[in-house]
Parts: sequence; structure tokens; C-alpha cells
Amino acid sequence: MKDINFDHLVNLQPFLAMEIFAKASELEKQGREIIHLEFGEPDFQTPAVISKAAIQAINDAQTKYTHTQGIDSFRAAVAKIYQEKYGVNISTSRILTSSGSSILLYIAIRLLVPPGDELLFTDPSYACYKNLAYIAGVVPKTVPLRLEDGFQLDMDLLKKSITPKTKAILINSPANPTGVVFSKETYKALAELEIPIISDEIYTDLIYEGDKYSMLNFTDRCVVLNGLSKYYAMTGWRLGYFIIDEKWVKTASFLNQNLMISASEFVQKAGAAALMESESECFKMSLEFDERRKFVLKRLKEIGLDPQYNPTAAFYIFLKYPNQNVKSLDLAKDILEKANVAMTPGIDFGQGGEGFIRLSYANSMENLDKALSNLEQYFKTYG
Repeated sequence: MKDINFDHLVNLQPFLAMEIFAKASELEKQGREIIHLEFGEPDFQTPAVISKAAIQAINDAQTKYTHTQGIDSFRAAVAKIYQEKYGVNISTSRILTSSGSSILLYIAIRLLVPPGDELLFTDPSYACYKNLAYIAGVVPKTVPLRLEDGFQLDMDLLKKSITPKTKAILINSPANPTGVVFSKETYKALAELEIPIISDEIYTDLIYEGDKYSMLNFTDRCVVLNGLSKYYAMTGWRLGYFIIDEKWVKTASFLNQNLMISASEFVQKAGAAALMESESECFKMSLEFDERRKFVLKRLKEIGLDPQYNPTAAFYIFLKYPNQNVKSLDLAKDILEKANVAMTPGIDFGQGGEGFIRLSYANSMENLDKALSNLEQYFKTYG
């Protein structure tokens, strides 16, 4: 048998955060104490009311396939949340549930962008965007986000990047890796374009300053992508949903049927409990994240590492480091080795991320304080 040729997947790239994590794990096995700031994963436990709902559902034998769009109670909870938080009325028939937001993003890309056409998104951006574009057979095209603009989206630059082959625009606000929320004016301008918007809103519940918006406040011609991983501390539960134009639901459902059939029934039961019963506990977690954000920003400025912009959401700070002659992956590895702090190299988020390193403050205040002291010593010693 001939060797299999993987040239059709040659553009796929690994998550460099996982490379850092793997190296950190090796050091931990050697007895080193590593502070993990590389992942965007809440350090809090899933609220008990959510876990209890899942256990009860399993005990009640709710472990079968469900309607491919999701169970009624979960979709009703999503509609209620969007009404309460954003003031938009959504029919549950427009909601599709699946096993995590990543598969839903893939479905959204396949739904809107024919193979060979272009998906436009920002650089830097979440690492999987470009990879999912390649997997879907579409052409990834990027528009830069610049530190001098506070990582806000420049609509003039975006419009210049649009071609006749641009079939969808993917935005992420609040953004990974910057923690920036796009302005209301940006949402309005995006809604005025004749191109469908895929709006990744996974961090909208973690906005600490200013108003909260959904793309649905400005247009129905969009795919709004969300999930329960971040705000509800449910990363491993793999439960996400999107809200789409009524005309697109049938085809999107066909895609989900063939890829996933449905999300797990007991996980959806837990998701409904999360949306309807855990708000007070999750809000307390968000307050703690905000305290950590303020603390980290203050300490970074004190040690001469001012980020030079204001990240107001999520749990990330995208830090431009002093020695721009050093590649971000090399720096991340060196900091890990010499300062015992794991962070994600900026190149993981696109060419526009080179020269930066991402710090996640989804860790305890004690660990953050220690990590920042280690970083202060590192940059004093090595520059």
C-alpha cells in the first residue's frame, strides 16, 4: 500500500498553546512548579446546580438522541437569556444546539461560504478560525487589528479587504486574544454591509466596562455563535448553540444531523439549568475575573510592561514585549524555562500577533501575583 499523502491538509497548524502546555507538563513531572496562564479556561468549578441537573438527567435515563436543534427547555432558556440581556426577541426555531461552539463555527462556514470563496476575519484572532476555513475548503483572508487603534476594527480597512469572493465576515467581540469589545458604531457598520456576519459571542457575558451588544441588536442576517464554556465554567461539557436567520435553519440542521446528530441530552438539561439557575454564582465569578484584570493591569504597568490599551472583557491581555527581535514562540519557551510561567505566543493568533504574548488571568490571584513577580525578574534579567 502506498503512503497516504496529506498535502490537502498541509495548511493546518497546531495550537502553539498546546506546545507550551506540553513542555510545561514535562517540567512539572521534573518537580517544577509552573503557573499556567496559557489557556482561556476558567479556574472555577462548574456551579453545583449545573452538575446536579446533569446527574439527575442521567438518573432519569435522559441519555438518548434529541431533536437535532436541541431540546425545547434549552432553546427556550437561550431565547429568554437573549431577551433579558440584549432585548432581542428570538424564536426558538432559529436556535441550533450542538456539541460545542467549534463544530457550530464549522457549520456556519460551510453554510455561508462555498469552497474556494473567501471568509474574512481579523488578525490577530482565535487560532482555529484559519484552520476551520482550511478544513471547510474556503480561503481565509484577514484584516489587521492594530495596537495603535486599541485593537478596534478599522471599518475602512475591512471594506478594502472585501472582494467579490468574500461570502461571510467572522468577528469575535469580546475578542480573543485581546479582550477588546468592538464599538457600537462597528456593529452598526457591519450590519450595513451586504455580506452575512458570523459573530462569535462566547465572551459577551464577561464584559466588565461599557454596554453589552449582540449582532442581533443590529441585524438578523447573521449567525450568532455562543456557548457555555466560559461564563458558566463548562469547558469540558461541550455545549454550544447558534442563532441564525429563519431561512437558513433547514440547511444548517441537515449539516448538524450529518456531523453530530444532536448534543447529549443530559448535557442540554445541565445547560438549561446553567442558563436559568446559575446566574448569581456565575456573576460572582465574573466579578472575580474583573478584580484579577484590574490587578494584572496595575502590576504590568508597575513593572514596565504596560499593555498600552484597555482590555475590558474576557480574561486575556495581549502584551507587546520589549525585545521585538525575539520571536514570540521563542520568548514563550524561554519564559517558561526561566520564569516558570506558561503563556501563549502571539504568533498562535496570526502574523499580526507576532511581537506579542497572551496572558490569561483565568487563574487565582495568588498565582497571578507570583507569576507577575517572576515576569518582573525575568525581564529585568533578560530584557
